[in-house]
Amino acid sequence: MFTDNKDFYPTPKHLIDKMLFDLDFNYINSVLEPSAGKGDIVKALEDIKKPIHQYGRNKYNFDIDCIEVDQNLQHILKGKNYRVVHDDFLTYDTMKEYDLIVMNPPFSSGVKHLLKALEMQERNGGGIICLLNAETLKNQFSNDRIILSRKLEEYNATIEYLQDTFLDAERKTDVEIALIKVQLPTVQRHSFIFDGLRKAAEQKEEYINTEDTQIAENNLYKSIVRQYELEVQAGINLIKEYNAMYPLIMREFGKDAGTGETIQKGGCILSLDLSRNKDKYRNELSVNNFIQEVRGKYWTALFNNPKFIGKLTGNLKTDFYNRIEDLKNYEFSLYNIYELKIEMSKKVVKGIEETIIGLFDEFSHKHYWDKDNSSNIHYYNGWKTNKSWYINDKIIIPLSGFDSFWNKYRPTDYKVKEKLQDIEKCFNYLDGGLTEAVDLEESLKFSEEYGETKNIVLKYFNITFYKKGTCHITFTNPELLKKFNIFGSQKKGWLPPSYGKKQYKDMTPEEKSVVNEFEGEKEYNKVMSDTKYYLFDGNSMNLLEDKTA
Repeated sequence: MFTDNKDFYPTPKHLIDKMLFDLDFNYINSVLEPSAGKGDIVKALEDIKKPIHQYGRNKYNFDIDCIEVDQNLQHILKGKNYRVVHDDFLTYDTMKEYDLIVMNPPFSSGVKHLLKALEMQERNGGGIICLLNAETLKNQFSNDRIILSRKLEEYNATIEYLQDTFLDAERKTDVEIALIKVQLPTVQRHSFIFDGLRKAAEQKEEYINTEDTQIAENNLYKSIVRQYELEVQAGINLIKEYNAMYPLIMREFGKDAGTGETIQKGGCILSLDLSRNKDKYRNELSVNNFIQEVRGKYWTALFNNPKFIGKLTGNLKTDFYNRIEDLKNYEFSLYNIYELKIEMSKKVVKGIEETIIGLFDEFSHKHYWDKDNSSNIHYYNGWKTNKSWYINDKIIIPLSGFDSFWNKYRPTDYKVKEKLQDIEKCFNYLDGGLTEAVDLEESLKFSEEYGETKNIVLKYFNITFYKKGTCHITFTNPELLKKFNIFGSQKKGWLPPSYGKKQYKDMTPEEKSVVNEFEGEKEYNKVMSDTKYYLFDGNSMNLLEDKTA
């Protein structure tokens, strides 16, 4: 692990204890570890949070974000269920506030990392604990080092030089270390309402133009991220303005018991809370709670956007939608959007294959007991079994386009529409975008409006609904249906392992017998002439590619 990452020096336990010693965690709600490595510092922080006894509450309640640039280490952190919110700390851009940044950054770029941490904490105040190569502070040969020393002096940082701290570590070094602890003061904010009244008229036109610019963005993801950033910044300004206004707009005047001076008291006239947050125990008006709720709003909006999740099946949509609460802890950024797309793409291949097999089963043996459904399949003698079949070009499934309660034809019912969409999505993956699009939802709306129950034309098949609760499907693309049957039969193990790999003339008599039963020599030769089309390989497809984004 160490040979590939020359800057990775895991922090030994005794040094972590020294770093965290004398911190008062009663005043720490959020922590950032921007060079998390394999999570040694994070583990120490998590241990501090552990309950006092088995059924007790956590001794301290704070959340921890991690950043790590090394992908191998990222996997380790995620495997430990630590929250990795970004890869490179130097490019991390967030409006979230951290009460504490604790880090052991790469020695080669320690100055830049500490300057970045100082820049973040200068916005709102907060603590920093950092390990640096002592030479960084003792030998000020660069502008960055000079600026860093001035800032540490300005904020009255404590610096302790330590010898031999890494001699018994996982990765040893005799470099002298500087342990830096600095607490930046909370930024004092003043109300801009009274001072800003005379400027309001001038700023109104500028604000409207800015808003219009945001709406006019063409790129989906960049546009929505910019809109998120605008909303968060506006909300943060409002919260901080409210906090600054609070002592100036209280309910009543009264006398101070000690001085006799007239003061405002009795609580604030105005109320500001997180109306989206239904949990009364987490309804505290704070910047971080507000950011969490806005993140949830935008992640939800993204999952409701067809351009983002349009290719997911119903089950996968539900799985990802159920992660909204966890995603509130992750910055709504291009980095995290594309990380999520990568994860979705990996799951889509597995999910779509499972859905295709589910449809293969549903179209065949699942409803074999019904005399109408028995015509769905054609039996053949498969590889090592005589219980094999493929789907015919006309099938019947139990799917009602009629609302029995209202006695009304309703093919646009959610369950009907989602089922047909899932079938279409499976064939979309198999088709690879070769077939001209037909708007399924519009076709169903047209059918409902005009009461057309028969031969409704969709992208890959026509459908007819019957009042007894069945749907007749006629596939209109025989080659795609053939591809579907090959996929299902291969996954079931009903075709020889050599199928699609060996020419017919080179097959054994046993292999030829199965192929003859399944499709015949002529059709098999057609497969061999275009295996790229007939033998589906989901891993070679960019399943979530969005050409409009």
